[in-house]
Amino acid sequence: MSELAIRQAELILKLYDLRREPVMREARSYVGGEFLPASADELVSIVTAGGKHGSFVLQVYGYWDMVAAFVHNGALDAKLVYDTCAELYFQYAKIQPYLAEFRQSMNLPEWMMSIERLVEGSEQGRRRLATMNASLTAMAARLPS
Repeated sequence: MSELAIRQAELILKLYDLRREPVMREARSYVGGEFLPASADELVSIVTAGGKHGSFVLQVYGYWDMVAAFVHNGALDAKLVYDTCAELYFQYAKIQPYLAEFRQSMNLPEWMMSIERLVEGSEQGRRRLATMNASLTAMAARLPS
C-alpha cells in the first residue's frame, strides 16, 4: 500500500469517527430517517426555521459536502469515498430534486456543489443515485398518508 493510500485510509477513519460523535449521530439519524422533504419550499422551511432539525440538515450536508470537497481537491480518492461512504449518496438523493430551486430561493448558488459534482460527475455515481432514488420512493410509499 502506498503512503498516499495509507494517509487516505487514515482520513477516512477520522471522518468515520466524526460521524460517531453524539450530536452528529443524532443529526444523521434525523436526516437519514424522517427527513424527507417533498419540495424545495419544504427544504427551505426546514433550514430557515432555526430549530434543531434545520441545524441537523446543515450539519449533515455540510459534513458530506466537505468530504466531497476533499475528493475534488485530491485529499481523498473518489473510488475510496464511493466504496466507504454510501450514506453520502443516499443523503444527496433526498435533496437532489430540489437543489436548483433551493439554491435560487436561498441565493446560495454553490450550496452542495461538491456533493453534486462527486455524485453526478461519474456514471457510477449516477447509477448509485438512481438506486438511492428507488429506495427513497419505496420508503415514501410505506409512510402513512
